[in-house]
Amino acid sequence: MSLHSFLTRLIWLCVLPLVLLAGWLALADVRDTQSDRDREAANLAKNFATEIDQHLSARIGALNMLAQSPLADEPKRWPDMYREAQGFHGSFGSHVILADPALHMLFNTRAPFGTALPMLPPSKGRAAAPSALETGKPSVGDIVFGPLAKEPLVAIAVPGLRDNKAAFLLLTIFETRRFQDRLDQVALPAAWALTLLDGSGQVIAHRGPPGLDSARDVDASGRFVVKSTASPWSVVLEIPREAYRAPLITAATALAAAILAATLMGVFGGLLASRRLGRALVALTETPAPGAPPPDIGEIATARQLLDEAAKRREIAEATLRESEQRFRRLFHDAPLPLGIVNKDGAHLAINARFQQVFGYSLAEVPTLAEWWRLAYPDPAYRAWVQENWSAAVGNAARSGTEVEPLEYRVRCKDGSERTMLISGINLGEDFLGTFFDVTERRKAEDEIRRLNADLELRVTERTAELQSANLELEDLAYALTHNMRAPLRAIGGFSQVLMEDHARGLGAGAKTCLDQIVAASADMGRLLDGILALLRCTRGELHRARVDISALAQRRLDRLAEAEPERTVARQVAPGLCVMGDAAMLEVAVTHLLDNAWKFTRNRPDALIRVSAGELGGKPAICVSDNGNGFDPAHAERLFQPFQRLHRQDEFAGLGVGLASVRRIIRRHGGTIVARGEPGKGASFCFSLPEEGAESEADTVGRASARQEHAEMEEHRG
Repeated sequence: MSLHSFLTRLIWLCVLPLVLLAGWLALADVRDTQSDRDREAANLAKNFATEIDQHLSARIGALNMLAQSPLADEPKRWPDMYREAQGFHGSFGSHVILADPALHMLFNTRAPFGTALPMLPPSKGRAAAPSALETGKPSVGDIVFGPLAKEPLVAIAVPGLRDNKAAFLLLTIFETRRFQDRLDQVALPAAWALTLLDGSGQVIAHRGPPGLDSARDVDASGRFVVKSTASPWSVVLEIPREAYRAPLITAATALAAAILAATLMGVFGGLLASRRLGRALVALTETPAPGAPPPDIGEIATARQLLDEAAKRREIAEATLRESEQRFRRLFHDAPLPLGIVNKDGAHLAINARFQQVFGYSLAEVPTLAEWWRLAYPDPAYRAWVQENWSAAVGNAARSGTEVEPLEYRVRCKDGSERTMLISGINLGEDFLGTFFDVTERRKAEDEIRRLNADLELRVTERTAELQSANLELEDLAYALTHNMRAPLRAIGGFSQVLMEDHARGLGAGAKTCLDQIVAASADMGRLLDGILALLRCTRGELHRARVDISALAQRRLDRLAEAEPERTVARQVAPGLCVMGDAAMLEVAVTHLLDNAWKFTRNRPDALIRVSAGELGGKPAICVSDNGNGFDPAHAERLFQPFQRLHRQDEFAGLGVGLASVRRIIRRHGGTIVARGEPGKGASFCFSLPEEGAESEADTVGRASARQEHAEMEEHRG
């Protein structure tokens, strides 16, 4: 097929849908015109019927008001009712008739009251009076010839209901020409006819072109009938056949001519353009002669330029691709890692020199992945595990377009040796590039490190056991020394006392002074031994951990202190629910020391306050014992926890200096921490935190080490 034929067909294919669309739009436009005209006709008939209904409803409403009047119930009051009926005539321009159920006229506003009147005239169609008597509801009748008016009339009858029975009738009679007058005021298009018919089909009012025969000149589609809601009447609008079709034919003819002209012009212009475009496109398939002018169509000239540029880029890309392929081959074959390329069917496409050097297999020996698995993993169970893991990793990489996750495998080389390889893959689309990273030596080194670590841990355990044994021996020695030193001290104190009491007369003043010093020194030595024993007891024995209520311990100790010194007034605040995990006996000792300290150092405050509350220490929950007593210099806070260290003179505040040291040893034995804060004259605060439940084992180890450290510090201090 030639380009010209193709473009011609293409033009017709493009134009034909537009022609069909235009035809459909033209048909739709004609239908819209017809619908608009039908809607206009229906609305015109409906509006006129609505106007008639409103006219009748107004009269029915007024007659209902007259029918409810008590004037109609007594004949002597009929003159008054006659005058009210004349008011109706004044409002609506139609006369009113009062008739009995036998249809005798009792009065008629068309005649003076008391005039002898005949029976109501009969009607050929539906009569208003009998219908109102029968139904008990207002009724509109068909045309009747009035005996007094001497012209066609229509009647509206409203029954006067008494005890749900019609006691009389009220009728209003008015001329049909009233409706003709209303019809003549309607804006009716030329050649259209509008007719008001009563229930029997008689014409009440009519307007239309002369000589119109509905049966002959009007189709069913041109007739629009609207029923009255207030009467049995109907409004009929008729459009003659010629008037109904003329606008449609005119619109259809004009649209068809316009579509045909537009189609012919479009096809003719398209054919001319296709010939020119065809010649320009043919020129694109030929190599232009040097110096030849570019095509006269701008887009074709641009396409010619793009083709020339694309040809140059293609030449450059092909050269770059060849160079890239050469670099890839060189990089692949000379890479220091074993590499292999395998396709989706499991066939090896290539392996590099390092692959052959490490594993000893050539491409001919492992042409497929299955053959590689058989040689590299001779154990069937291990080979099945390798195949399952590799297939799953490749499947995940293929679905996600990522690399194959690296996994470790033991690979059997051709010479029988085994190497540990970290194998991964790079997704190349249809193929995978497998990479092998040798981690054999690293794994051997890691195994050796693990072995050395195990030996080191064993040695540490042995040395720790030896250290614990030595510490226990030192503690036993300290206990023995303190107990054995008590007897010589008691002897020194006792003999000194005997000298003072029995031989005081033979001693001089200097000797008495020396004896006093010996007695005081022996007492101090005894208290010092008591302090050492108290410190040693803090680290002996096993911890029996349980939930300890610190609030209850504190409240109990404060109550005892208050009972011992009832003359003191000390405000006490103990927060409820302060609980920790630990040894109840040791923690009671710690709380006792802290509260005794607070009680002692608030001795000089008339407004003494001791508070036990929850706090925070290093981001962990803590318990704080605070007071507003003498306080201390924060620069010397660490000395408070050193055995036998004091920040106040003995004559100011008595004590050995072992209470806070014991507290810290107990807290450390539990694996916790304690911090002291204070200012001179502004009180002190001691906060401690213990490990939470579940960390007991580690806390015991840390606690014992801390206790041993403090024991060594105490010994060093005493030395």
